[in-house]
Amino acid sequence: MRELTSDERQELRRELSVVAADWAQRLHSSDVDPPGSAAQEPSSSEKLRTHLARMAAGEQMRRLLADLVSASAEEAVQYGAGYPELGAAVGASRQAARKRWPGLSKRRASEWKQPPGGIGWAGSHPGGPGPFSGT
Repeated sequence: MRELTSDERQELRRELSVVAADWAQRLHSSDVDPPGSAAQEPSSSEKLRTHLARMAAGEQMRRLLADLVSASAEEAVQYGAGYPELGAAVGASRQAARKRWPGLSKRRASEWKQPPGGIGWAGSHPGGPGPFSGT
């Protein structure tokens, strides 16, 4: 997976800013004046309320995006991804992915199918048939 280019990052930042401003207006409609509603320059207190509302909306977006990333990590594990792949997807190490999503790899390992005859199928358990059992 490739990194965003500088232009793509700027475009995404602009789009997210528009979404945050829109949600800030929706969530705090009494605190935030709609764009272009006032013929004069907004006061300092109006600008303050607008920026605080955008911060609140942006923080809620960040939490939702973090939930989306975690859900995608869980689904990726179901399709065979391990910590190295999870880390690479978010630009982090395997160790950082393991710390961020503890237990995901264990969940994957518990879902693996056992070999025919179970774990000791090669005759490693006493008295069982196999090349090491002496029978």
